[in-house]
Amino acid sequence: MVAREHLEERDKWQDESATRGQKAEDAFFDAMQDHLRSESNLVIEKSPRDLEGIYGKHLSSGRPHGVRPDAVIRHTPSGRAIFIEIKRQRAAGNAHERACKYFTPGILYSGRQIAKQPLGVIPFWWVFTNGIASHPRYVQEITHWFRGIEGHMLLWEPRDPAVIVAHFDAHIRPLLLPSMNQ
Repeated sequence: MVAREHLEERDKWQDESATRGQKAEDAFFDAMQDHLRSESNLVIEKSPRDLEGIYGKHLSSGRPHGVRPDAVIRHTPSGRAIFIEIKRQRAAGNAHERACKYFTPGILYSGRQIAKQPLGVIPFWWVFTNGIASHPRYVQEITHWFRGIEGHMLLWEPRDPAVIVAHFDAHIRPLLLPSMNQ
């Protein structure tokens, strides 16, 4: 009986966490959608399916097997894209560690090909918010992991839309626009 009660409490915690995580994703999406509204060449989409089949097919169901980031921003003339993973958690948990799956060589390779990014460009933007973006322990770990590629990571706390827009314009937008050399 104790185990069942424990699982029921966990289910409630996971439901609450998913609801709060969705609010963070929605706030990000709204900020970027507002920012890109007047631009005809850049679009943002929620839950893109581009990477859904990168592992192949599920053996039992035959459905695509892969990953689905929270959003993607695309430069429509070139087809270039940057996939976005948003992680929100209080000052406890492992959301930041789960975000690291996008650092694996295979996902980076597939993501780069699908996003039409040149070799050397990381096709992902990680956005961390809430306690994970302000608690010293998590900030120390995350900033260490992203050393050398700081433009691909944002600690979004406080959650001000202007911070998202400024980071995008400075670090992500240039990765979407083809340069004359490529």
